[in-house]
Amino acid sequence: MIRSLAHPIQKGILFALVLGLCASAYSSPLPFSSVQVQGEMPVTEIFRVEQNQQALNFNLAESRNSTIQVGSYTLVSNNAVSQFKLAVRPGQRGDEQQFSFVLDQAETILPGQRSVIPFSVRVVSDTSRGMSVSGNASMQKDLGVRGVYGNNETILYESGQILAEIPDFDPNQFATGWYSAAIELSIEVL
Repeated sequence: MIRSLAHPIQKGILFALVLGLCASAYSSPLPFSSVQVQGEMPVTEIFRVEQNQQALNFNLAESRNSTIQVGSYTLVSNNAVSQFKLAVRPGQRGDEQQFSFVLDQAETILPGQRSVIPFSVRVVSDTSRGMSVSGNASMQKDLGVRGVYGNNETILYESGQILAEIPDFDPNQFATGWYSAAIELSIEVL
C-alpha cells in the first residue's frame, strides 16, 4: 500500500516542476532595459626609494675616484595636474652643509688625521626627458615626465639612480674606522 502512494506523489512533483519551467519560459521581460556600471579611479601617487645594500658596507679606500650606486627611485602619479620637486640634502635631517662621510664617534682619531671625506651626489634620471642634478650641497630637481609611461599624457613617471661620487683622496691622511653619510630625500608637491 505504501508503494502505490509513493509512485503517484513522484508523478505529481515531476508535473509541478515541468509546469513551473513552462510558466517561467513564457513570463514577461524584466521591467528595465539597461544596466549602468560606474567606478572611480582613485588618485594614485607613489614615490619609492630603494637602498642599495652594497652601499651599506664598502671599502672607502678602494672606492677612491669612483661612483657608488646608493639607491634608486621611482615616481608614479595618475593625477593629471600633479607636479613634484625632489629636494636632496646632506645629513639625516638635511641640515648639514655638504655631503660627506664622517668618522663614527666611537673611533679614535690620532693627531693630524682627518675624519671627514666630502663627496658629491648625482641624481640621474633613467627616464627620457628626465632632469638629472649633481652637487656637493643641497639641490632640487623637477620630478616626473608626462607621456613616457605607456604614452599616456596624464601619467607622471620617472625612475632613476642616486649615486655617490667618491673623490680621489689620500687614505693615509684619514683615521681608520667606520665612516657614514646620510642623504635626505624629500618630495614637495607643487
